[in-house]
Amino acid sequence: MGPGEEPARRRISIEERAARRARMDSSGPDRYSSLLHTLRAGREIAVQPRTRQRLEWHPVAAKMLIAAAVLVAAYLVATTGYRLLRERSLDTWAGPDATVQSGQRLDGCPLANVRDYDAAYPNWVRFGGAVFIATGFSRPFGSNADNAYTPTGYHLNELELWRVANTPDGRAGRAVLLKLRDNPIGQLFVASPDCT
Repeated sequence: MGPGEEPARRRISIEERAARRARMDSSGPDRYSSLLHTLRAGREIAVQPRTRQRLEWHPVAAKMLIAAAVLVAAYLVATTGYRLLRERSLDTWAGPDATVQSGQRLDGCPLANVRDYDAAYPNWVRFGGAVFIATGFSRPFGSNADNAYTPTGYHLNELELWRVANTPDGRAGRAVLLKLRDNPIGQLFVASPDCT
């Protein structure tokens, strides 16, 4: 045999093949291991232990994640701050005089503080010497506004204040409607004798 030549392999006999086949058939549920052992021609192959894959971040990914977290935190701080400021503020409406006021919370009036924060409407309105509390009910404004509602001339940004002229339960003068300009639906507010 010369250098670099492999030794000639001996052919296995029919009896050895039959013994191999019988060993594979008798191996039961572990036939896969037997098959691999046979295919490796009896040589053991060292199995490398599995190593944990290390998660690698793209260099920009960490910066993007930090920027997103900062933006979310800034948004939460800004909205919470605005909500707290709005809950404690008193808004004066524009109109014929400066007597109409509104807000989210009113000291000394528990009914005005029952409802949750509303981003569009106040929880109470002081108008004509009475405090009107939000009911949470909507009323259609529609085309019959001349008969059902009378304008007061007061507005706060997009909100308009309308007097309810007639109600099914006869509360004319004890209810007002606040509606956003160009919106066909308004929020009903009812006078509360307990609040001043």
